[in-house]
Amino acid sequence: MGPLDARRTFGLVAGPLAGVYFGWGGAHDPAVALAGILVLTAIWWITEAVPVAVTALVSSSLVVLFGVATPKVAFAAYGSPLLFLFVGSFFIAEAMRVHGLGARVAGLLARRASGRLSMLIALSSVAFVLSMWLSNSAATAVLLPIAVSAADRSKDRGYGAALVLAVAYGASVGGMGTPVGTPPNIIGIAQMQRAGVEIDFLEWMSIGVPLGVVMMAALWAVLTLRYGVRPGQPLAEPSAPEAASVVAGPWSQAEIGTTVAFLVAVVGWFAPGLAVVFAPDAAITGWLDDHLTEEVVALTAAALLFVWPAGGRPVLTWDEAQHIDWSTILLFGGGILLGDLAGTTGLTQQWGSALVEATGAQSTLALTALVAGVSIVLSEATSNTATATLMVPLAMSMASALGLDPIAPAMGATLGASFGFMMPVSTAPNAMAYGTGKVTIGQMATTGVVFDAIGLVAIVGAVWLWA
Repeated sequence: MGPLDARRTFGLVAGPLAGVYFGWGGAHDPAVALAGILVLTAIWWITEAVPVAVTALVSSSLVVLFGVATPKVAFAAYGSPLLFLFVGSFFIAEAMRVHGLGARVAGLLARRASGRLSMLIALSSVAFVLSMWLSNSAATAVLLPIAVSAADRSKDRGYGAALVLAVAYGASVGGMGTPVGTPPNIIGIAQMQRAGVEIDFLEWMSIGVPLGVVMMAALWAVLTLRYGVRPGQPLAEPSAPEAASVVAGPWSQAEIGTTVAFLVAVVGWFAPGLAVVFAPDAAITGWLDDHLTEEVVALTAAALLFVWPAGGRPVLTWDEAQHIDWSTILLFGGGILLGDLAGTTGLTQQWGSALVEATGAQSTLALTALVAGVSIVLSEATSNTATATLMVPLAMSMASALGLDPIAPAMGATLGASFGFMMPVSTAPNAMAYGTGKVTIGQMATTGVVFDAIGLVAIVGAVWLWA
């Protein structure tokens, strides 16, 4: 039995046992019953004892079975408008993958890199930009083949590790830049909306992009020092043939249609925020805020893919669309449900008070650092989405218990959930980088722990300045 099988077997047994232990007596207290369900769900998510989407659906059924919520409440979470933001974004990402548009964009920059350092910076920068709009795993998948090719030409195992880590880490950092960059961002936004705080696309980017830029600079410093990458070191060949090939030839109709859909989405996501900045009192500003919501923009842009002609077929067919990551959508629906119930039953208030008492955190800065650190640690072992689902409501309840503004801690927990750079199981980009065979677990762990520590300081500083 391999390590993964052993972990799953452990989780399959430990999850129900821990759930019963923490949920015992829940027949008369919904908060206690929910605690048991949350513990079971967390263990199954961490160990991947069963598929994460199945775990989300099981938890939704259990909250009904144990009287925590009615069926209408439990399954209404899967109709949340935020889920359809994912659906539309995933359709656009799938079209970019199918027609090679992402590879073309990546190649436009990567083919110009002639040295080791310039190639590392180019690929990680493209990963950063792409992952602000695509899923982190999609951005990584587009760029890893070019990174592996460059690593093979260099014949330097250390540089190969640095290159694949640059792509994986760059994609994870870039995901923090926009609300649609990664699921934890939307979870945090949803929870803050429930607290009466609206954060639009531009406002999120005002903290996510600068933080990402700082982390990218830190990434280049860590990788160059750790793996001895220096300016002036040439690749084995002056250019990357693979990078050049992906941008050769005229644009196809499918690529043009995908680009149009992508630009429609970007303009639509920016428009309400720009209107607030430049015409806060205009009637159009109120209309845009009420009607041009992010999920409507995503679905409208995605719909173009199914009608735009591309050589006798639409840009995206339904057979191709079915390949998007539906499991993440189900996982997110279950996360919304558990986060909401944790608040309505008083469970997060209880846990928050206990954690504050145990740590002695009393100020906004200390609490933000605490929840961001816990989120980073949890994200090493479980999915970023699951970490945000558990930590953001807890952070807000802890702040409320102390009489503090909950927004800074919620933001700290949200951004901390996007970290997790030490292990292949921490994020999909990490796993994909490890799968290339160019980086060992030891290399990933020693590099990741430094990057995590820098990230904690950067998150706390950025959130403090923003708040």
